[in-house]
Amino acid sequence: MARILNSDKKYRLTLIFVIVVFIFIVLLAVFLSKINFKPNSLGTVATIVNDGDLIINYTDGDKISFSDKKEHEYKVSITNSSEEKIYYSVYLENVNKSSVHMEIRNEQNEVIKKINNNSNNEKLINLNKINGKETIRYTIIISSNDYTNFKADLKVKNESINTKSFADLILLNNNVNEPKTKIGKETATTDEGLISTKDNKGITYYYRGNVRNNYVKIGEYLFRIVRINGDNTVRIVLEDVLSTQFIYNSNDITPETDITSFALLNNSTIINDLNNWLNSNLNEYIEYFTNGDYCLENNFSYILNNIKYSKTYERAFINMEPSLVCDGNIYTGKIGMLSIDEVIFAGGNKSIANDKYYLYNKNIAGNYLTNSAYFINTSNVVAMFNVMSNGAIGDGILVNNLSYVRPVINISNEAKVKGEGTINDPYIIVS
Repeated sequence: MARILNSDKKYRLTLIFVIVVFIFIVLLAVFLSKINFKPNSLGTVATIVNDGDLIINYTDGDKISFSDKKEHEYKVSITNSSEEKIYYSVYLENVNKSSVHMEIRNEQNEVIKKINNNSNNEKLINLNKINGKETIRYTIIISSNDYTNFKADLKVKNESINTKSFADLILLNNNVNEPKTKIGKETATTDEGLISTKDNKGITYYYRGNVRNNYVKIGEYLFRIVRINGDNTVRIVLEDVLSTQFIYNSNDITPETDITSFALLNNSTIINDLNNWLNSNLNEYIEYFTNGDYCLENNFSYILNNIKYSKTYERAFINMEPSLVCDGNIYTGKIGMLSIDEVIFAGGNKSIANDKYYLYNKNIAGNYLTNSAYFINTSNVVAMFNVMSNGAIGDGILVNNLSYVRPVINISNEAKVKGEGTINDPYIIVS
């Protein structure tokens, strides 16, 4: 009888224990369900990194990993420990897939930027300024449209350390692309971006088409970037024409004159006008300008219908092989004009109107000159290539006729520049 009672007592104790454990498990499950976990996240691990004078505190760690459709927040603070301003970028590195949605918010919880698909590795913040002793905080929100595991590294980079020249900054702001249209055969009417080819000093990077991020402001004048030269200097052209028209070459012709020399910029009268304009209007910036190479031509050996055409015409419009490698004469100086090859590479074409490339300006009402020779007419007068008001390459301007001018200058690779190159935030020289 005692054994039966003891057995019943053990059974009841076991039952009570099981019920208590069950209740505990249920309560634990309810408690855990209230906690906002980041499934498959690497957890909250603060990581502090010094990048030069930039102190970066990745509050939630710099490693991102999740496999759900929820929004995941990662906070980062950036402190400039120096007295000088610094430029920095914020982006994701080592991303394993592009189908994610990202946005970055400031300390006031305002959305600064949204990216719905990061297939182009777009930066969340590109070359933002932080003043000396300043701290800036961001919240980065990331979500995926599927359950595939997403991984990436959150990076803040001190761009001021590595940005040594204007050319470096341009390359930071642009991907180098392949041309979408045939150079010399088709006009460029869309934004084809920055493209590489060769010039006499190495690799040159030129803008083509309807680009919107190649603006430069110097003093009160707005320019457009034509290309990064092979020596790492940057060639820019005035956005507008000068208000006064000029004659390319008004020198007297004598019986001893070699008429082909009238095509050379260094033998022209317009070069004095250009230098006078430069010294009168941009003299305070002169230390940031460097001598550039301007390709000239005085070989008129291509004859068609008794007209002597230049080798430039033959190469660019007969053979349709424009080039930024100059096989003619080179004038080296502080100021010049565009070559016709540079106009073609930018997106222009012969006699075809184009109001969709960056050299077109609706405010330019007339023809403007280039420093490329076109032909010698039957009256033994040299004509230079020109660009018309509709953006097309024109039929030539005689050297003794008036025409508008768009000056070209080259920025030294020692100049420090800030900005993103847009019309609202053009590049400006800071030192």
